[in-house]
Amino acid sequence: MEHALVVLWHEYWPAVLVVLLGGYLVRRGAGKRRDALVARSTEAARQQGMDYAPPRGLDANRDVIQGTHRFGGTTRGVQWSAEVTLLTSEVDDGLVTRRNGTVACTRWTAPGAGTGGGELLLMALPEGVRSPPARARPGGFLGGLAAKAGWVAAQAYIRLNFGNDRASSLSITPDDHLPLPDDAFGAAFTAFGNRPALLQRLSPSAREWLLKGRGDQMAFLWDAKGLSLTWPTGHVKPEEVAASAEYGAVLAGLLGGQPDGPAWS
Repeated sequence: MEHALVVLWHEYWPAVLVVLLGGYLVRRGAGKRRDALVARSTEAARQQGMDYAPPRGLDANRDVIQGTHRFGGTTRGVQWSAEVTLLTSEVDDGLVTRRNGTVACTRWTAPGAGTGGGELLLMALPEGVRSPPARARPGGFLGGLAAKAGWVAAQAYIRLNFGNDRASSLSITPDDHLPLPDDAFGAAFTAFGNRPALLQRLSPSAREWLLKGRGDQMAFLWDAKGLSLTWPTGHVKPEEVAASAEYGAVLAGLLGGQPDGPAWS
């Protein structure tokens, strides 16, 4: 048996060596490519006045490292952090062509722009979809199931946009569905909150600013842990992150009661 193994080794060791060397060279090449991408993104972020931390992996797609990119900075006096997740996978559907599956989001948070107490969630509604009446009490067994299903969907929305940890810390319930005015803002969003007075802190300027960002299907969460905005797109380029931070910082200023400035009036 040992003689047979020795013979096999002498016969195939060159192929094994080629495989190991090839794997090493591939990983080395991927590492160099990643280092170049990190250096480029770090310098671009520095030019925008931001900190940058790349994902840990080596995988890249279209010159973007796959995973979660982390940024941080201060815009208009508002300190913030941003997590940009981009995962692209090639899916073989059995046809001649392949298609890409993408998971992407940009989550921006300003911890210092919290409510001081209370929680407010705004969900942007798709075009043509109307928000159900606040505190509606559907009757019967089917109505109860529909209400529960709606709240399960809302919880999934929160976890998808703001993460499990943030979702688990919230105390809002289905009974915290808040009425919105019958206007453009009320038609564009549905709201949940355990302190209705927070709606009063959404000044006309803040509501107008939210409407401007509504087309990007942005999710809005405001509680004691800060102001968080999530976009369902991976804004990986530092200039895109800077634009998201600018939008969030303006909104934080409006929520904080600061006067409207020429940049957003």
